[in-house]
Amino acid sequence: MAFFKVAAPVLAFLVAPVDGVKVQRPHHLRGGEIASVAMHLYRHDCGTKSKFSYLQIPGAGMEPSAIKPFTQVLKDGFYQVDCVKDYLFEHGDKFGDHFASYKLQEVTNVSIVHYAAHVPKEDREQMTHEVCFEFCRTVPDMLFFGLTNGRACYCAPYYEAEASDSSECDEVCDGDKGLICGGKTKSSLFSMHMCSNTAEMLTNGATSMTEVGSELFALSEATRQASTALQSGASTYQDKFGQAGDPGASDLMQSAKAFAGVLDKAVGIAGEVSNSAAVLDGKAKAAAGGELSSSKTVGEAEDLIKAMEETTTKVEASIEELEGLTSAMAGAADEEASKDAVKQYYPAMYFVNKTFDKMPSTCTGEASEKPIVASLDGCARACDNDLHECVGFSYFPGAEGQQQQQQEGPSGLCFLFSKLKTIRYYTGCSEQGSHNDVMCYGKLSKFESTDIAPNPSGKCEGCLKEAKQADRCFE
Repeated sequence: MAFFKVAAPVLAFLVAPVDGVKVQRPHHLRGGEIASVAMHLYRHDCGTKSKFSYLQIPGAGMEPSAIKPFTQVLKDGFYQVDCVKDYLFEHGDKFGDHFASYKLQEVTNVSIVHYAAHVPKEDREQMTHEVCFEFCRTVPDMLFFGLTNGRACYCAPYYEAEASDSSECDEVCDGDKGLICGGKTKSSLFSMHMCSNTAEMLTNGATSMTEVGSELFALSEATRQASTALQSGASTYQDKFGQAGDPGASDLMQSAKAFAGVLDKAVGIAGEVSNSAAVLDGKAKAAAGGELSSSKTVGEAEDLIKAMEETTTKVEASIEELEGLTSAMAGAADEEASKDAVKQYYPAMYFVNKTFDKMPSTCTGEASEKPIVASLDGCARACDNDLHECVGFSYFPGAEGQQQQQQEGPSGLCFLFSKLKTIRYYTGCSEQGSHNDVMCYGKLSKFESTDIAPNPSGKCEGCLKEAKQADRCFE
């Protein structure tokens, strides 16, 4: 069910007086107000204007033998408009139980049409709003349908409220106890609207779905590449730091592998959604080019439109999930914004012992973001973007070093921290090699003029818990 703001003049068109008959307007239409009504739509974004001509109303329902229900769909949406004692139910029933009270022969020459009169007993369904609509939408010249006494359904070209008692529409529907189907003396009235653009709606629905599908495909591919880089880089470094006896760095790599698995799972789900969208797109194109006038084909088209709407929602949900998982990486990937961002960061050892600030180092701490793939500047930019959390990061360049990354794009691993806890600096590495780009950084604005070396007193809130020298390298 969808909720729409519907202009009163548009709705009023559907209940205008006919041939001098005074017709009761729904209460929410008085004064030209804009009202929120619950509209049941069976075609995506179908317009509310009816193509019905009131010149066709005289004679509506007057040839019962010519009525062939469930043959051709004429209406494709409905919404409730009133609860009244309907004059037509008793005095506009030329062929039903109230034929003796029929009074419209010389007025509008119309008759209501009863569900029970045209649907064999063995084929009747327990009554709901949808069951009555499915019947009345295929009866020519009918603009409304009414439900009364919990089970009686009838179609009408218009309705007319007459004076009655203070009773309400309080009879639950036989087929759905959560819905009301009129009262003992009053009818729940629903207006039906018509639009004949099923093929257009199929095409538009497919277009909307494929547009977001293309966005999902591109995002999935970027996420898949990031996952591969995380997994590959983490495996390489985990082996190195495992052999070097650096459990902190090894744990960071394990967290990167775990997050790569999360990304892979999300990409897999996105792929399933994309495949479903592709199948529906093919069906929509075939249906839009076929015959769309029979009740069966229009019903199938409506089901297809609904399926595309649901799939589009799933595609958008997958996009949102992937964007959430990769938001930090997306910010780091902006090369222009990231340029020279690392200049606002110093090696963390600068704030511990400046003698070793050029030595390769790794650190651990409280993570402020999931592991990301980024260049060094990109990593710094990601920390900047995490304004109120990130105070530093541990960076591990791609296996081929910074020069290779600048040529092929970032492949380094970046771990952002809201608090630094430990650091390990390597004094046994040669002066040449990509290992020198492995570095723990602290934000200058956060640590300037401070000493974060471990404090034996334990009273230094911002100090490291451990700063350990390793007189070896991790290669």
